[in-house]
Amino acid sequence: MLQMREIEAFRAALQSGSLSAAARLLNTSQPNVTRIIANLERKLGYPLFLRRSRGVTPTAEAEFLHAEVERSFHGLGAISRAAEEIGQFKGAHLAVGGVPAVLLDLVPEAVSTWQQRHGELRITVELRESERILHWIRARRFDLGLVSPILDVRDVTILARRELPYVALARPGADHLGPPEMPLSAAALDSLPLVVPGASYFLALCDDPDLRAVVQRRASVDGFVSETAAHLAMAGAGVAFVDPLTARHFHRHYGATVRAVEAAPAFELALVSPRHPVHARAAIRFGEILRAALEAFDFVPGGTASI
Repeated sequence: MLQMREIEAFRAALQSGSLSAAARLLNTSQPNVTRIIANLERKLGYPLFLRRSRGVTPTAEAEFLHAEVERSFHGLGAISRAAEEIGQFKGAHLAVGGVPAVLLDLVPEAVSTWQQRHGELRITVELRESERILHWIRARRFDLGLVSPILDVRDVTILARRELPYVALARPGADHLGPPEMPLSAAALDSLPLVVPGASYFLALCDDPDLRAVVQRRASVDGFVSETAAHLAMAGAGVAFVDPLTARHFHRHYGATVRAVEAAPAFELALVSPRHPVHARAAIRFGEILRAALEAFDFVPGGTASI
């Protein structure tokens, strides 16, 4: 079997036209190149070069061998380029499933962070309910998922988990909700029309009897999800209970009035991935970006928002 140093010496001698020039290309001595070429010719059983006073001339056999050698070197070059691109996450494709709240800002900002750090990313982001996301995580159809509520998490890995209180959201300039620093009490909400994201689900989360009673009396519109409830509130349908991610988005982009609520139930959110995955590096790295964003999320109703 030919050795790589023999192939390299043969290629350098053929391309440079002399053994001394080949030695310089390989950063070795001419006698060493001469010895390697001679050993190669003995191994093959035919001459590769005709020695001349001003260098070497390849034989016909050497020309045929050189064509194969060049194909191999081009293949090695392609492998090297592919390895480099993989290290730079080029060609990586991720599939991420998320509930509505995380697709407003959290996931888009994570994609933007990736692009700033690593360049372009091929990513598919799908809006799905939590149960479907968990099912597709188990089936490895999704690399990462952001779910709420946190249902059956068997056979998945939880990378990060947060519980954040629901807040009240109204259209801009809703001064009747009081000063920004004052959380709304159940009594204060009892005089307002309320928009709830899934009334039965919200009531199941709510442990405070006074708030439960107010929601049962005053919830005239069921928005199903926080984003819909927020749109209804922005249109003047009432004060909406929404998760803090949705609240931050509407506060940032549309100037929505947002207030904390006393004894508000918690909005659960978890970042999940397949259990014992053979993960691509891109999935691991993007998961790290999402986890950092989720763990750092902070929203002060009526004040500032950060991530």
